[in-house]
Amino acid sequence: MSHPRWKLAKCSDIIDVRDGTHDTPPKVAEGYPLVTSKNLKNGKIDFSDVTYISEESFREVEKRSGVDDGDVLMAMIGTIGSPVLVAKECDFAIKNVALFKLPKEKVDGSFFVHLLNSPSIWAQLNQNSRGGNQKFVSLTVLRELWIPDIPLLEQKRIAEILDRAEALRAKRRAAPALLDELTQSIFLDMFGDPAVNPKGFPIKVLSELYINPKDGTKCGPFGSALKKHEYVESGVAVWNMDNIDPAGRMVLPFRMWITESKYRKLNAYSVMDGDIIISRAGTVGKMCVTKLGSLPSIISTNLIRLRLGPNLLPIHFVSLMLYCTGRIRRLKTGTDGAFTHMSTGILDTLRFPYPPLDLQHQFAAIVGSMDRQKETMLSQLTELDQLFASLQHRAFRGEL
Repeated sequence: MSHPRWKLAKCSDIIDVRDGTHDTPPKVAEGYPLVTSKNLKNGKIDFSDVTYISEESFREVEKRSGVDDGDVLMAMIGTIGSPVLVAKECDFAIKNVALFKLPKEKVDGSFFVHLLNSPSIWAQLNQNSRGGNQKFVSLTVLRELWIPDIPLLEQKRIAEILDRAEALRAKRRAAPALLDELTQSIFLDMFGDPAVNPKGFPIKVLSELYINPKDGTKCGPFGSALKKHEYVESGVAVWNMDNIDPAGRMVLPFRMWITESKYRKLNAYSVMDGDIIISRAGTVGKMCVTKLGSLPSIISTNLIRLRLGPNLLPIHFVSLMLYCTGRIRRLKTGTDGAFTHMSTGILDTLRFPYPPLDLQHQFAAIVGSMDRQKETMLSQLTELDQLFASLQHRAFRGEL
C-alpha cells in the first residue's frame, strides 16, 4: 500500500462508515432478521441462526443503519472481520456490525472486501482492537483506517485477479468434503442401511465386541478427580470435545494438559491408539478414532472412551454411527433443544448388523487411501493459501 503510484486516504474521506444498533430490540417469533457478527460467515450472511425483531424496531434501526445492495458489512465484535458484500434477498437490521456504504463511482465492492481481508488492514485493526476474550473494534478506528485511493478501473482489475484466485481456493477447500461424501457412499454400498440390513448380516450387541467387560467403556473423570486448577501449560494431553471434528476426525492441537504425576493417578482414563473417543454431554455422539502413537493422554469429564476387541474395527463403528445417524439407536437422552447426555449403558446395549471382518478390513483400506488423498489435498491447499497471501500482499502494494 506504500507504492508511489498510490496515495492513501482515511476511509471516512471516501466511504460513509456506520454501525448497527448497540441495543437489543425485543425478540419476536416472526419479523425482520437481526444480523449480528456471528451471522457473517465465509463471505455471506447466514440467516439460519438469527433472531427476529418487530417492524417497529426494524424501522428504528433502519434510520441509523439501513442496509442496501452493494454495501459491505464487517463484524466488529468477537471474531473481527468476515466482510460481506451485500446482495439483498430480504430486509434486515444489523447489530454490532460495521456498515460501509460504498460510493459506486469511487469504490468497487469486491475490491473493498479483499482490501478488508488484506494484511495491511489487519495490521491496523490488530493494533487498535480492544477487549480480552471478546475483542472489538470501534467505529472511530474503522473510519480512520488508511486505504488506497486509486482509480475504479484499477480496483476492478485487481479484484478480478483476486476473485479468480479465491474461486480456485474455494474449489480446493470443497474437495475434502467431496471425498467424505464418496466414503459415505462406499460405506452404504458395502454394508447397506443398518435399519434395513439388506445384506442379512447377523445382529450383535456392541458389548460382545469390547476388548473386555471392564475396559470396553470408560467415562471421563468427574470434577472431583480432575479440578480446573490442576491443568498445566504442558505435559500429558487431555482430550476434550473440541478435539473431535463433527466429520469424525481428530482435531489437534490439544489445549488442556496435566502433569505426569496426575496422569499416573488417572491412568484408568488413559487413551491408546485405536480407542474411540465419544462426546457424552451437550453435543452428544461426536466421535473419532485416536491416532497418537505412543504419546500418553487421558479423556476429560464429558467424554467416553470406547475400546474394542479385534473383531470390530474402530473405523467401521465410527463410520456406521456417523454415516447412519439415528438408523441404529438414538444415543442421547433428553429432548432435542435441551441439554442432553449419554451413558455407557446405551453403548453396552447397542444392537447393529455385524459384517464379516474381511469386509471391514476392505473398507478400512479404502478409508486409509481416502485419508492419504485428503492429506495431499490439505497440503496443496496450504501452499495455495500461501500463494494467495503473497498475491494479496503484492496487490495492495500496487505490484500487480
